[in-house]
Amino acid sequence: MNERYDYLSDPALGPALAYWQAKRGCRSMPSRSDIDPIEVPSLLPHLQLIDIVDDRFRFRLIGSELVYAFGRDYTGFYVDELFDGPREINVTEVYRAVRERRQPAFMRSQYFTTKDIDLVANRLYLPLSTNDRDVNMILGAMTFEYGSDLSISGIWGKSARLTGSKLEFVDSAV
Repeated sequence: MNERYDYLSDPALGPALAYWQAKRGCRSMPSRSDIDPIEVPSLLPHLQLIDIVDDRFRFRLIGSELVYAFGRDYTGFYVDELFDGPREINVTEVYRAVRERRQPAFMRSQYFTTKDIDLVANRLYLPLSTNDRDVNMILGAMTFEYGSDLSISGIWGKSARLTGSKLEFVDSAV
């Protein structure tokens, strides 16, 4: 996982960023009301919507590719209801960073799961705002690279050990 990943060429992340940029227009970020799933049907399996409620993060929508990888639908759950310890802290810190920086972020993480599967998750987090100032939702797009040919769902199992991760903020003008 040492090589730099070209998220712009990723079949879901690149189009998700282009869609977000088109919807934002001359603003710093679009609002949730600008996002229309009918316009991006091929991206839907890879998308997630994350509500920001005070200082907590709730999964409003989880696409089918994410459900497949995670082994369950997290829709309606808060991060702190799903994870604990280092994983909760890591996820919360990433979402807070996107909220505070108010710009897209790319993250590539490598895991070794409880089902003995090597997994790389490629994520793009895109801030949304109703007032173009305060981020109140995050649009996420995710793709996965599996270490072997798999035919089982719930690849992560109940937990996974993070073996490498990097967060980088994306130039919104790209």
